[in-house]
Amino acid sequence: MSSIIWQLPILELAIVAVSAFAAGICSGMTGFGGGLLLPPILAPLLGVQNVMPVLSVAMLMTNCHRFWLYHRYLDKRLTLIVLAAMIPAVVLGTMIYLSLPHDAIALVLGGFLLLSIPLGRMLAAREIRLRPVGLAGFGAAFGVIAGTTSGSGVLIVPVLLGAGLAGTAFLATDAAISIAVNLTRAGMFGHAGDLQLDILSAALMIGLCTVPGNYVARWILRRTSLRLHSRIMECVVFIGGVTLLWWPLRSLLAGLSAG
Repeated sequence: MSSIIWQLPILELAIVAVSAFAAGICSGMTGFGGGLLLPPILAPLLGVQNVMPVLSVAMLMTNCHRFWLYHRYLDKRLTLIVLAAMIPAVVLGTMIYLSLPHDAIALVLGGFLLLSIPLGRMLAAREIRLRPVGLAGFGAAFGVIAGTTSGSGVLIVPVLLGAGLAGTAFLATDAAISIAVNLTRAGMFGHAGDLQLDILSAALMIGLCTVPGNYVARWILRRTSLRLHSRIMECVVFIGGVTLLWWPLRSLLAGLSAG
C-alpha cells in the first residue's frame, strides 16, 4: 500500500515538508508550536480524521530527539508526578476523540487553536506555582485535553516555568511529558486501527522533517526575541483555527441551503 503522503502533488508535498520543518523549529524553541501549526495544513491534505494520529507519531519523533539533546537536565520528580495522573487521563481523552464525527473533530481542533491564544497570554501573565497535589491534578486535567486536541502543550508551559524550570531543564522536562502524551495517543490510535501503514508512513516522513528544526531552534534562540516568535505563532494559529472552523460551518450552511 502506497503512503497517502506520496500521493500528494509535488507542491503540496513540499508544503507539508517545509511546514513540518517550521513546526520543529517552533517546538524546539518553546516546547510547543508543532501541534498548533500543522493541523490547518494537514487537514485538507490528509483528511481531518488523520490529523491527530499523524501528529501523535510525528511529534513523538521530534520530542524524542529534543529529549535526547537535553535529557541530562530532566527534572525527574516533577515529571513522575505529572505523568502518574496524566497518562490515564490521556487515554480517556483519546477515547473521547475517537468517538467524535469528522465535523466535530474540526470544531474541537479549530476552537482549541483560537482559545489557545488568549489562554496562553493569560497563563503566561501569572506565576503558577503548584504543590505536588496541584501538579498531579493539573496532569489529570491536561491529559484529558491532550487526548482530545492537538497543540495542548501551550497549557503546560506556564506551569513548568512556575515550578522554577527554565532553559534546558524546561526543554528536557517538557519533552519527556510530550513523549508520554504522544506515545499514549499513538498506542490508542494504533489499537483503534487509525494508524494504518499509509498513515504511519506519512507520520514518519513528517516527523523526520521536524527533527532538524531542533538544531535550527537552538541557533535561533541565541539570536532572536521569543516575543517576536510568540506573535508570529499567534497570527498563524488564529488563521489556522478559523480555517478549521470554516469547514464544518460550510457543511452546515450547505445543508441548510439544501433543506
